[in-house]
Amino acid sequence: MNLILKNFNEKNLLFLISFFLIVYIFINFTQKHFGIMQINDDKSFVQLTNVEIKKNVSQHLTSVLTYERILSKKCSVTGDMHDRHKVRWVKSLLLKNLYQLSKKLNSKLPYYINIILHSFLIFLSLIFLNQAFKLEKIHIIFFLFYVTFIFQFHLGEYSYSIFEMFFVSVALYASKKKNITLFFLIILMAILNRESGFILILVWLIFNKEYKKIVIFSIIILTIFLMVNYESINCMINPNFFIPLEKQEGQTILSQLDSINIFSRVLVITINYILPFGLIFYNVFKSKDKNKILILIGIIYLFVFLFASTIYKVEEKLIILPLIILSFNLSNKKIVN
Repeated sequence: MNLILKNFNEKNLLFLISFFLIVYIFINFTQKHFGIMQINDDKSFVQLTNVEIKKNVSQHLTSVLTYERILSKKCSVTGDMHDRHKVRWVKSLLLKNLYQLSKKLNSKLPYYINIILHSFLIFLSLIFLNQAFKLEKIHIIFFLFYVTFIFQFHLGEYSYSIFEMFFVSVALYASKKKNITLFFLIILMAILNRESGFILILVWLIFNKEYKKIVIFSIIILTIFLMVNYESINCMINPNFFIPLEKQEGQTILSQLDSINIFSRVLVITINYILPFGLIFYNVFKSKDKNKILILIGIIYLFVFLFASTIYKVEEKLIILPLIILSFNLSNKKIVN
């Protein structure tokens, strides 16, 4: 007992607090995301009880309709951003089975599984980043502040972004520790979560200059991806499948910023693009050893967010949080790349 207390320092306490804070943040988000208020027939709003919220969330997570569009074998290019979800069926199938299995044990258990799973992935992201770079306390606080800020918004596809943030964190750890086996496995899981996972292949080059190995690695990963999604190959050859050129109903794309006032325009651009990517580029250029691969990855993600996503998908900015943390460490002269 004395040994445990002796090794329990301020940083460990901060991690412990971080875990409970992340769980609290996600519980609070879940309550808001699935709607504390609902519209009655007379167009009025009523507040749902905590029991009703848990019931609704569990029903949503286990409903066949929730996964029908993704798990359907039919592939088509309609110009909708949900077309590309067809290549994300592996993760959806696993989550569907997990939630439906848990519901057999308890009708409200999917609600708790969803909170625990995603909270734990966020926390593990922080742990892997710390194992890779030995984070300073200010960086841990920044991580928590960033996550807290993101989860104040209504987030649509939050699960994909949380999983991808976790995969980015583990990929950085594997690259730093030169663990190619772990790196291969995490990239494979990343591309089955979301097609943007292919970008993470470049993460290996941040700390390792093995270009030939990465070329071979990329071919293998692409082959596996095509084999898993062979039913959607005919759709994938159409550029509109991944990057729809048409406006999405209820969503705003970059080209339509003129429809909002100048103050809102500046605020949206600052929060979504200037601040997160500005931190990465500023820290990289400030560092003694300017990492060109990190700059390249940052530029690629910036273009993806600008042209393959809608402006108000704030949850996607979670993906680059590990890269921001990395840039802080690269800007520290004590860190040797």
